[in-house]
Amino acid sequence: MIQTEPYTALAEIYDCVMRDVPYKKWAKYVIKLIQKFCPNAEQIFEFACGTGTMLALLRKHGFVADGMDYSKAMINKAREKLRGEDVKLFVGDMSDFKIGEKYDVVLCLYDSVNYLSDIVKFHGLFKSAWDLLYDWGIFIFDVSTEYNSVQNASLMNVSGWCSEVKYKRRSYYLKSERVHINEFEIELNGVVYFEKHVQRIYKISEIEDVVKGSDFFEIVGCFDGFSFIKGSEWSERVHFVLKKKES
Repeated sequence: MIQTEPYTALAEIYDCVMRDVPYKKWAKYVIKLIQKFCPNAEQIFEFACGTGTMLALLRKHGFVADGMDYSKAMINKAREKLRGEDVKLFVGDMSDFKIGEKYDVVLCLYDSVNYLSDIVKFHGLFKSAWDLLYDWGIFIFDVSTEYNSVQNASLMNVSGWCSEVKYKRRSYYLKSERVHINEFEIELNGVVYFEKHVQRIYKISEIEDVVKGSDFFEIVGCFDGFSFIKGSEWSERVHFVLKKKES
């Protein structure tokens, strides 16, 4: 068994493994948030864009949508998916990222911010998003909560096949460390690869405090799931909408 970095071997079968994720529902909700908080938005940048599924959906809705991901393998898949599109794709670290372009909206979805290993890294994330946004811009991201990990970790223990690729996923939550682990075993061309994905579970209040203590954003929305109801620790997922503070 060969251990690899997260989203290296998984990139080969990511879209298959995540085929039950309601991407179209997610896109519709994100667009509703944009219409409410930045109604004239045309240009979107997505952190942790993965294989580009959300970028493709947003482009179908008429937005200019570019993105980046930490994983080169995932970006390569996004380039394949978006071939022929006038799209800009980058490999980089969302907690330290700057390209000199400006957008109306920055996104970071699918609990990707939970991959930030320490609450201090949120300052870097907010700086990266702030640099990408016009003065009227907004930053939308979501977090997975401890309630979600406690209630649903065991439901993510699955195994199966994606075409001719065999995989197994083991999911568990270390409550004392507030860390959610996803382990993947992926058999590609007779070789078994192992990936360990570590997500830190933050309290909603921790994130709120970091935003309030920064010079970059103010919170204009904190919503439960895919709703406009206020999010809490009893939500499985919380979507934040931050508005850029003027420079």
